[in-house]
Amino acid sequence: MAPPRQSWNTSSSKKTAFDTFSFDGTEKCVVMVCRDSYLRSHNTAEVARVLESIHGEIDRFEFDGDTDSAGDVLEELQAVGLLHNHKLVILDKADRFLVSKGDEESGKKSKGASRSRQLMERYSQNPSEGATLLLRSETWRGGNLDKHMHVFRLGVEDENKAAGWCLKRCPKAHEVEIDAEAAQLLVSRVGMDLGRLDGELAKLATLTKAGSKITIREVREAVGASREEEGWAIKTAVVLDGPEGSLQTIREIFDLSRDRQDVPAFWAITELLRSLHAASAMMKQGISPGQAQRAAGIFDRKGERRTADRVMRIAQKMEPAEAATRLQQVMKIQADLRRGIGTPKHALEGLTVILADRVRELCPR
Repeated sequence: MAPPRQSWNTSSSKKTAFDTFSFDGTEKCVVMVCRDSYLRSHNTAEVARVLESIHGEIDRFEFDGDTDSAGDVLEELQAVGLLHNHKLVILDKADRFLVSKGDEESGKKSKGASRSRQLMERYSQNPSEGATLLLRSETWRGGNLDKHMHVFRLGVEDENKAAGWCLKRCPKAHEVEIDAEAAQLLVSRVGMDLGRLDGELAKLATLTKAGSKITIREVREAVGASREEEGWAIKTAVVLDGPEGSLQTIREIFDLSRDRQDVPAFWAITELLRSLHAASAMMKQGISPGQAQRAAGIFDRKGERRTADRVMRIAQKMEPAEAATRLQQVMKIQADLRRGIGTPKHALEGLTVILADRVRELCPR
């Protein structure tokens, strides 16, 4: 589904010129400057689709600007594959790559452009015909690179556009509709990051009865900064703290609030099992762990890598069928609770202890 109208946001109150992403396959060096995870993913898929329509099957390679060298990237761009497929070479964190990698390769600091930047500038002037280079970054200081690369600065224009995107996205991706007022409230609470909005829509969809719309009441109940923090705490406890720590976290959350804390708790467990199933299934199909992690939306907050790393370790050991079965069990318990069978606190205590124990069994600390 196409994203809403895009723009590059600045601190100014005036709207700035926006770039519509328009890739026709002739560009050999493309820069995507975008903070929004959904837009990056959506437009990267568009690049791959256009290239496949022109070249047929393509080979896709991904590099990390924090860890991979310019030599590695250039070698892949210039090498000819056995099947002579066109290559899509993606470089993430391109801004950090251009600043830091030159010093690492030369062993000393340079007063001028880094070695990585120099090599990229040289390559962009005479790019390989058999490859397309896509640089992805949240910030961009192109300099001479802007003369030889197609730079697109992307973002969501305003809250109305983001809410409109939610109205279209929800029934298509999550098989449930959302009221316009609920979409506006969701955007006002979450912000205009489409990746995060999509995660909240998925959560709300799991909490909405079949055949019903997501209303402003559900958004008020389930979405908020404190609820998000509680859900994250539960997920982290299951992954890192074992049965005892998970049980303690659940009890503290219920004891410290009068609200229905089963909402963020069930979301946390459901989201964890969804991501485990997705990552496990993709790796079984031969997709690399890095690609599987990004596609499954497994991430950490504030630069903390412990949770994501451990979730990926679990996904490598848990079969997709097991993750799917456990997810179905969670959904059944939620359905029973809606019919008045059982109590939320006791149901969640049992779920988290069982899941945390299984996590510890698969990945002993």
